[in-house]
Order: sequence, then structure tokens, then C-alpha cells
Amino acid sequence: IIRFFLLPRQAGVVLLLEFLNSFRSFGLRFILYNYITNEYGITDTHAGKLLGIKGFVDILFGLLGSILVDIVGVRKVSVVALSVAIVGRSLLAFGRNTTTLFFALFFFSPCGDALLGVGLYRVA
Repeated sequence: IIRFFLLPRQAGVVLLLEFLNSFRSFGLRFILYNYITNEYGITDTHAGKLLGIKGFVDILFGLLGSILVDIVGVRKVSVVALSVAIVGRSLLAFGRNTTTLFFALFFFSPCGDALLGVGLYRVA
């Protein structure tokens, strides 16, 4: 425990962001399917297709994030990714039509979450 408190302040910030990002990731995975079907009235098969496409887009943005971290740097990618992830989560939480749902599922959330994950894992 003493060694933990001797770490630089930046290490604590990275660990806190990693904790919050993993909480978001696992918490959202459990409720996203129910949220899509109950709030938007989308059928089960259509929701499954949407989540499958989202998973594929997550992989693509993760690969892109790895390249961007090498070119631009971890700090810049992480700051942009956190901003984009906040927009995506806000659209997902407060949006009330399928257009905002699709923007959140297929662009903002995967872009922000994947790039943030790559940046945080690179630092951690």
C-alpha cells in the first residue's frame, strides 16, 4: 500500500480513468440490449444485429487507435477520445430517436471508447 502512495500523481489519474472506463464498459454491456429494445422499441433480432455491428466497429476503431497512438501520442489521443466518449454516452443516455442512437452506437461511442481504451492500456 505504501508503494501505491509513492507513485506519481499521474499514475493515480490513469488508474482512476482505467477503473471508470472498465466500469462503464462492463456496466453498459449488461444493459445496452435491454435499453435498445425497451426504450426504442427495436426487435430482438434487430438489436442483436445492431450490437454485432457495434462490436465490429469497436474493433476497427481499436486498430485505428493503435496506429494513432503511435503517430500522435497517447496524451492527445486520450484527451480527444475522452471528449468523444462523453458525447457518445450523452447521446446514448439522453437521445430519444433512432438517429441519435445510431450515431452514438456506430460512431461516437466506439470511437471514444476504443481510442480511450488503447490510450489507457498503452499507459498502464
